[in-house]
Amino acid sequence: MDKSSHSNPEEAVVKHLDWILSIDFDENVIQAEATYTVEVVKANAGKICLDTSGLRIHSIRGTDGLPLDYILYPKNLKKPHLGQLLEVKLTGLGAVSSTEKVSIRYATTKESTALQWLPPSQTAGKVYPFLFTQCQAIHARALLPCQDRCGVKMTYSARVTVPKWATCVMSAVLNATEEGDDRKVYTWNQPIPISSYLIAIAVGDLAKRDISTRCAVWSEPSLIEASEYEFAETEQFLKTAEDISGMKYVWGRYDLLCLPPSFPFGGMENPCMTFVTPTLLAGDRSLADVVAHEIAHSWTGNLVTNATWDHFWLNEGWTMWFQRKIMARVKKNHKFLDFDAIDGRKHMMDAIEEMTPGNTRLVLDIGDEDPDDSYSSIAYEKGFTLLLYLERLVGSIDFEAFFKAYVSRFSSRILTSDEFKEFFMSYFENKKEVIVQIDWYAWLHRAGLPPVLPELDTSMSCDSQNLASLWLAVDRQGTAPPSTNDIALWSSLQITCFLDDLLLKTGGIPLKVTTLGAMNDLYKLALTRNAEVLYRYCELAIAAEDVSILPTVTRFITTQGRMKFTRPLYRALHKSLMGRDLAVSTFLAHKDFYHPICVKMVAQDLKVSGKVETKPAINISLATGVAAAAAVVAVVVLRIRK
Repeated sequence: MDKSSHSNPEEAVVKHLDWILSIDFDENVIQAEATYTVEVVKANAGKICLDTSGLRIHSIRGTDGLPLDYILYPKNLKKPHLGQLLEVKLTGLGAVSSTEKVSIRYATTKESTALQWLPPSQTAGKVYPFLFTQCQAIHARALLPCQDRCGVKMTYSARVTVPKWATCVMSAVLNATEEGDDRKVYTWNQPIPISSYLIAIAVGDLAKRDISTRCAVWSEPSLIEASEYEFAETEQFLKTAEDISGMKYVWGRYDLLCLPPSFPFGGMENPCMTFVTPTLLAGDRSLADVVAHEIAHSWTGNLVTNATWDHFWLNEGWTMWFQRKIMARVKKNHKFLDFDAIDGRKHMMDAIEEMTPGNTRLVLDIGDEDPDDSYSSIAYEKGFTLLLYLERLVGSIDFEAFFKAYVSRFSSRILTSDEFKEFFMSYFENKKEVIVQIDWYAWLHRAGLPPVLPELDTSMSCDSQNLASLWLAVDRQGTAPPSTNDIALWSSLQITCFLDDLLLKTGGIPLKVTTLGAMNDLYKLALTRNAEVLYRYCELAIAAEDVSILPTVTRFITTQGRMKFTRPLYRALHKSLMGRDLAVSTFLAHKDFYHPICVKMVAQDLKVSGKVETKPAINISLATGVAAAAAVVAVVVLRIRK
C-alpha cells in the first residue's frame, strides 16, 4: 500500500500517456490534455482513481470521445500535500487486461507546487522568463492528473507548444521541432516506463553544447561555457557506470540542464535530461560528483525503483555506493570511496541529530504524511553504510558481481527492502556462515546510528585532519596559527574534509571569532566560489556568533535555493543569538525567489508561514554589504551584551 496516493493501480493502472501542452508565460499557466491508456487489472474495476493537486479540470472523455462521469473530491485540509482524488468512471466491460482511453483537459494554477515560473529578473539573461518542474516526491499530481506513486510506471509521448523565443527540454527523447510565426512545437517520446516523479519539463532561453554523441549540456546562454567546462567528464562517468553495472545505458540521451539558482536540489535524475543546480559551477570540476550521482540513478532509481517512499534508501543508498565506485574508478584510486564516505558519515550523523527518531530509520513508516518531511541524508548515507557493511562481509569482487545481478534482476521493476534482503540472502547462500551475522532488523528498522560503522581508510584525509587539529590547538591552547596557506593546492574535497573534521572536533563548543578571522585571512574562505566550502565555513562562523559573516551568509542563502545549503544555514541563523530575527525576516522577504518545496520546508524549520507578509529583510547585497553589515553588527553587539 502507498498511502501517499489516492490512486487504485490494483484495479486499473495507467500504462501510457499521450500529453499535449501549451506553455503560457503571460498567465503563468499550462493548458494541457492528458490521454491515458488504462489497463484493467481487476475484473469490472469500473473506475480509475488519479491524484491531482492545484489543477483545474475542464473535461474528461473516453475512448469514443464522449464525456465520462467523474468526481473531483475536496482537498483534505489536514493533509493538503495529498491533493484531491479524481475518480473517473470507466465505460468498458472491465475484463482483465482490457484497455480504455481516458482524456483529461485541464490547466495548472498558481497552487501547482510542481512548477516554478521565474520572471526575467530571476534568470541569468534578465530578458526572458523561465519555467521548470520538480515532481519528486509527490508533486507530479500538481503537473498532471496521474497515479502519483513510485510503484506505477508508464511510457509517455508529449507535444509541447512554446513561444518562438523559447527552447523546451523534457525527460524524454526529442522526436521533432516545428517552427511557426510566433511559436515552436516540440514532440517527445519516452519509450521506457517511468514513475510519475521522473516526469520533467523546462522552458526558457537555452543554449546547448555537445559533449559526446549522446551527451550535451544545456543552460542559459551566459552560463553555457562554464557549464560545458564543468560537466565535460559526463561521457567518462557514463561509460564507467556501464562497466560497473554490467548494463548499457538504455535511455538514449544523457543531457544535463543547468537551471537557474532557485532549483532546490543538487541534481534531479530525470531520464534523458538531468537537472542540476548552478551551485556546481565551481570553475574547477570539483563538484562534478553530483553528475556521477545522477548518472548512477539511471540504473539505481530510474530502472530499479523503490516500491514506495518508505523504501527510499534503495534508490539513494545504492546510488551513493554506485557514485563512489564511479568516482574511484575515474580517479584511479580505490581509496577515494572511503575518503568521500568520511564526509557522508558526518552528514548522516548531523541528520540523525536533527530528524525525529522515526525518520532516522532506513525503512520509513510515512503513511499518509508528506514524504518531503522525511527527506534527509539518512536514506543516502545510512543506506550506503549498510551496503558498505555488506560489501566488506562478502568481499568487493563478489559484491560488485551481486550488484550487476541485482540491476539485471530488478531492471524496470519496483521492490521493497524485504525483497532486497531476500535476493541478497539467496545470492550469497553459499556464504551462510558469513551472512548469518547480519542483524537485518537493526539495520532496516532501528532508529539512530547504524548497528555497525565500517572502518574507513583515512590515509587520504590525514592532511585535512591534521590541519583541523592544528587550528583547534590555535583556538583552545593559543598556539600560533599557520603562516603559510597549506590548502592552496588542495582539492575541494580535502578542504571540505578539513572543515568537516574541524566541525566534529569542536564538539559543539564554537571556535573563537579571532580564530575564524585568522583562518579567513589566510585561506579567504568567505570569498570562495565553491559552494560546499562556503557552506561549511558559514556553519563555523554562525556557531561562533561571528557577525562579520552575516553579509556573506545572507547573500549566499538569497542567491541560491539549494536546500542542502539554505535549510541548515537558516536553521543555524535562527538558533544563534545574532541571527534569529534576521533569519525570519530574510526568508519572508525572499520567499518568492525559492521553489515551493524549499519555501514549505524552510517555513517549517523557522516555524513561520511562507504566506505571512512582514517587513523586508536587511538588504545585504554586494554593493551595500559593508554599510549593512555595520548596522547589523551594531544591533547584534547590543543584543549579545544584553
